[in-house]
Amino acid sequence: MKCNLEVYPLPNDFPKDEVDVHRVIHNDDKYFIRIDFNNSPNYITIDNQKIVFHSEFLASLAKNAEECSVTEIMKEVIYGILYEFGSKRIELHKRIEDLFQRIAEGKITDTSNIISIHSSIITLYSDSSSLYYVVKKLSKFLDKEVEEDCLFAYDRAEILVTRESDLYNIYLTEIQNNLNIIIKKLTSISFIFLPITAIASIYAVSFVNLPSNFMTLNFVYFTIPLVLIGILLTIYLRKIGWL
Repeated sequence: MKCNLEVYPLPNDFPKDEVDVHRVIHNDDKYFIRIDFNNSPNYITIDNQKIVFHSEFLASLAKNAEECSVTEIMKEVIYGILYEFGSKRIELHKRIEDLFQRIAEGKITDTSNIISIHSSIITLYSDSSSLYYVVKKLSKFLDKEVEEDCLFAYDRAEILVTRESDLYNIYLTEIQNNLNIIIKKLTSISFIFLPITAIASIYAVSFVNLPSNFMTLNFVYFTIPLVLIGILLTIYLRKIGWL
């Protein structure tokens, strides 16, 4: 059965500011409703058992309603949105799994991907929580099953928020591990310069006698082991890939 679902602009008496805050305003026999999707507001008025749409998107969701009653039309709208939420959750779960894999492989070098998925998850979470609140307020028209289905969508969105937090923590852990490796490499490289530093510090105290010190046998005995240690350290660090 096709219902005549026309879309009208918001009338002057529509309490938009209040609806934006409270999502549902009940005034006499009228219900003024805001439903969010992708962080965009969509408005409906229920007036004396008649639905007036102020959103092309919501009207398109209700076009296949089997009956033209307020309850059936609203259920069609709600389940249409829940379907969109479900599709979005599947997409986000796939993106999270992909990011987990790429982080583990060291292919993520910045937070742009995580910030992008964070924005999508927060939008879905906000829309899901808002829809659940609206459905609870419209219990006069919608049964308990619809409310439970909206609660399910809300809970699943909350799980995504938790997974996204885990994703960010794993990313930070990987960054910390990489920094530790860099620090370890820099520390190892600094050992190469210890012989030079040792020689410089010893001869600095007798700078005036430096030329004559170079000509002594003790200089050779002292310098050669340090040079050999430096060479061996260089070879070892190159072998393990730190140079």
